Amino acid sequence: MNSGSLIVLNGGSSAGKTSIGEALQDLFDEPYLLLGIDAFYRALPLRQKDHSRVDPQYYSVETMVEGGLEYFRLAPGPILDRITFGRYRAIARLLELGLNVIADEVLWKREWLFDAARVFEPYRAFLAGVFVSDEEAERRHAARGRQGMGMGWYRGSSRYAHADAIYDLTIDTTNDTSLACAEKIKTALANGLEPTAFARVRGRSDGAYSG
Repeated sequence: MNSGSLIVLNGGSSAGKTSIGEALQDLFDEPYLLLGIDAFYRALPLRQKDHSRVDPQYYSVETMVEGGLEYFRLAPGPILDRITFGRYRAIARLLELGLNVIADEVLWKREWLFDAARVFEPYRAFLAGVFVSDEEAERRHAARGRQGMGMGWYRGSSRYAHADAIYDLTIDTTNDTSLACAEKIKTALANGLEPTAFARVRGRSDGAYSG
């Protein structure tokens, strides 16, 4: 059985990752499952999704101000780490069974990136960076009724998501539709783009999880 292919879409909150993933599902002839961080986050107990009640073993949150700009930070705890390492292995098992996967991702810490690079080594796995302007991210948050999670949420999540990442390709969703961005990714793959990003990450993965 041939292994499936993986496309990881990494970026900050409201960058447009999930919408691009859904558009890619429609564009590809072969089936792709959309299984990223949001799908697994929905599986958490309800109390652990409430920032005011969450157990720090799952994660903790804080807002920082640097240079007059607000940054929201989510610091994963050991339980969220184990969930993340587990979901990478769940995705790998699907790939092993010949299923294709798109994973919309926020790489909150370098250990997550390094572990993903190691787990997905046997597979055809692409890592794409998804970016958007601060202003557009804030507009999208407001449109979702998340006015209290605007600029700081995107700035912080984007900073940590991209901090150590190396990409096969990057996409900016500020002015392009999700469909246009998905078409760029599909075209790049059709034109022979080869996945090298995770291999390059493995070349400097001095802090990889070893579980």
